[in-house]
Amino acid sequence: MKGKNILVGVVIVSLLLPILPNNAADTTPPQIKNVKATPNPAVQGEFVTIECVVTDDVAVNVVKVFIKYPDNSTANLTMTKSSNGKYRIKQFFDVVGTYVYHIWANDTSGNANKTANKTFVVQQDDYPPQTSYSLSGEKGENNWYLGDVKVSLYSYDKGMGVKCTYYKLDESPWLEYHTSFNVIGEGIHDLYFYAEDNVGNKEDVNHIQIKIDETKPSTQCQLSGYKGSDGWYITNVTVTLVATDATSGINKTFYKINNGTWHEYTGSFDITEDGVYTLYYYSTDKAGNEEEQKTKTIKIDKAKPTVTITKPKMGYLYIEDREIMPTVLGNTIIIGKITIYVDASNHESGISKVEFYIDNILQESVTQQPYAWQWNYLAIGTHLIKVIAYDNAGNYASDEIVVKIFNI
Repeated sequence: MKGKNILVGVVIVSLLLPILPNNAADTTPPQIKNVKATPNPAVQGEFVTIECVVTDDVAVNVVKVFIKYPDNSTANLTMTKSSNGKYRIKQFFDVVGTYVYHIWANDTSGNANKTANKTFVVQQDDYPPQTSYSLSGEKGENNWYLGDVKVSLYSYDKGMGVKCTYYKLDESPWLEYHTSFNVIGEGIHDLYFYAEDNVGNKEDVNHIQIKIDETKPSTQCQLSGYKGSDGWYITNVTVTLVATDATSGINKTFYKINNGTWHEYTGSFDITEDGVYTLYYYSTDKAGNEEEQKTKTIKIDKAKPTVTITKPKMGYLYIEDREIMPTVLGNTIIIGKITIYVDASNHESGISKVEFYIDNILQESVTQQPYAWQWNYLAIGTHLIKVIAYDNAGNYASDEIVVKIFNI
């Protein structure tokens, strides 16, 4: 019976222990360490962070900071626990002077503790704001833009905050900045801007240049040489490329001939060989605009055509347009009519016409093969047959033969 009473007593004590007050055993207040305010000194209107480390044997309940302002007003602020375990508040202060503060904490058992007084200083805001900018648009080269430019301004103030930001473009009046704006139009634009804070500090005026060139350059091809007919040159041709760009200026000019390689143009050059050439050329400006390729056809034919009288032949007898035999004395003798045949050719431009002359008097002009003309009118005695062949470039050559003719 005695053992049973002892067991019942142990059970009752065990059941009563959980509901006994814990603070009867916990008399240690929380520990407050690593108290600091940053930045110190701070600037008027700047955020100040007050933090500390609070530990307790059981559990921390509330942590507060008591602050006395330079004007003797006070604040009692509850601090929150951050992810790194520190208690902190972040507050901005606009009264200039020395602030006195201490930390107070209690635990779940009701034990409390506080730190000695500490101070931080808030200085007058003498700092002007600062303004940065960003530009967006299609970028070219050498800090040029190839179209409209969007401007955004960002002002920051260390102390009491930005009141206004102002800007002016070129010769326009000063405007208050509210949102991004576009700079349009080719040329070099001057943008000025600054900010003012809430206590009257003004930033020095900033100046940047915005360069816009959205027009491609233009290149003109100039050819010099002696022109013949139908666009042909009958001498060497000098090629000069003249590039212009009204805004950023010409960077480089390039050219190639036919299917050759591209060359950078550095000055006039000559084309000296006969032939038909296609000249390709274009320019780029300093902003990176590239001109569409242009072409110019250059035709050169400096060579005279070849021309030969093939009928009648020197030293032959002809009767009624038929070749009979060589003559004894090497004279060319014609009895009756005769058809004069000419062989004419030109490698480049081709034959334009062949003219037939009797005694330097023009008789006929033939433009197509066969180059022939029949001489069939009254003629007796010694006469000069002369032919002149012209090519399409205007070059010409001649051939002639002296004949004795009897045609009635």
